[in-house]
Amino acid sequence: MLRISNKEITLCDSCDTFFDYVPQKNTCDECQRARRRAYARRKYRQRPEVKERQRKRKREYEQRPEVKERKRKREYRQRPEVKERERKRKQTPEYKEQRRKYHQRPEVKERQRKHERKYRQRPEVKERRLKRQRERYHRKKKLREEE
Repeated sequence: MLRISNKEITLCDSCDTFFDYVPQKNTCDECQRARRRAYARRKYRQRPEVKERQRKRKREYEQRPEVKERKRKREYRQRPEVKERERKRKQTPEYKEQRRKYHQRPEVKERQRKHERKYRQRPEVKERRLKRQRERYHRKKKLREEE
């Protein structure tokens, strides 16, 4: 903190690293390079010849039979009557029993547990969970005090 107040070093606005103080400079060299590269990339993409090349590639890609088939299936599944039929099928006891059996299999359970563990390690999820726990704790504590 002393070096910052003495204006020997300063904090980068974008990546929060320290670098040598220079008046009116608020980003480190790496971030400035990255910004220049991103700007150049955007400018490059705006060129007419590059846009035309991208359009051509996209057109060719969309003409492939497997891509057309996927698109056709996706559009079919979006139809209201198909959605309704699928919703009704999922409500049948046979379907529910089949799903229940599938989710009871050990390899499926293990895969779900693994995914759940990975999900819980994410910082935003941890923070939400801790916040809920704190709120619940204080709510219960308040109820106990009122009794």
